[in-house]
Amino acid sequence: MSFAVGAKVEHRTFGAGEVAFGPFDHSTGPNHYLIKQEGGKHALVVAEALSPAAKFKVGDRVKGQLSGTEYTIEAGPFFSPREWYATKHADGTVTQNGAGVLSLIDSAADDSAVKVGDVIRILKDGAFAASVKAGDLFEVKSLNPRIPGRIVVDAGPGARMSQWNFRPQDFVKVSADKATVHDGTVYDLTAQYRDTDGDHWSFKRVGDAVRGDCGRSNIDRSSRVGGYSERLSSVVSTYGPLTKV
Repeated sequence: MSFAVGAKVEHRTFGAGEVAFGPFDHSTGPNHYLIKQEGGKHALVVAEALSPAAKFKVGDRVKGQLSGTEYTIEAGPFFSPREWYATKHADGTVTQNGAGVLSLIDSAADDSAVKVGDVIRILKDGAFAASVKAGDLFEVKSLNPRIPGRIVVDAGPGARMSQWNFRPQDFVKVSADKATVHDGTVYDLTAQYRDTDGDHWSFKRVGDAVRGDCGRSNIDRSSRVGGYSERLSSVVSTYGPLTKV
């Protein structure tokens, strides 16, 4: 295998590096390269000791540069004929994608990265053997430190376990304008709620607060919610508990 100047490579002894010059013949034989190591030193190596550097590693979150579809690297890299990976979609489907059409998702800068306190929506009934249904909402209580991508939530009332673990393919993150958490309870801002007086409430995020409007019938009133509407916290304390309808 030949490598172009500037190519990222792995040497079986020196580790990661970059091709600085080559290939060229040396007194010890043909197909030699000069590589620049990560510390800045250069080393003379034979081609047989080099392999292409992997663009991604197993567990990385990536997305298609054209489609925008997000995947998790399931296996790889493979280098025949070009660098490619086995990639897993959120629904569990595994496909293959070339390294050239994928980009790494920077979890630190990515709004879709899940963190403690976020709300997630379950994608299918019985996800990861939990007693849940598609569409159920949960607050993320912790991240599994041993398995990247795994999250932990408090289980529902009467569940056989106090907490459940979910994999990335089991859920999607819900944006702050679609759900909120108040006093440990998750509220779906796309749904209506009935209070103890029988009135029906619609809620909407207005700035940093979630506010609501009510009426006797079960219709969406979110368009009427504004900066002077009653806060969710006040509705819960005065007319709660609220029941989703």
